[in-house]
Amino acid sequence: RLEDMYNRSNISLELIQFFILDEADRMLDMGFEPQVRQIVEGTNMGRSSNYPRQSMMFSATFAREVQRMASDFLNDYVFITVG
Repeated sequence: RLEDMYNRSNISLELIQFFILDEADRMLDMGFEPQVRQIVEGTNMGRSSNYPRQSMMFSATFAREVQRMASDFLNDYVFITVG
């Protein structure tokens, strides 16, 4: 939905300061990786913000695919496990 709204110029992502992906593992399981990549890599997200964008990913499991996506999207990321 976000990608569609952006492509139709209904919204701007230029002032985004925080980008949060919750349930990243489910997004991958459901086949949304291309859309997530397009939003992160192919938009103007955060370009007009006064602060650098902070990106966060949350996932119940951190499978290899989620780790790969985290390393692509996040700079100097911290991996925290609970339990």
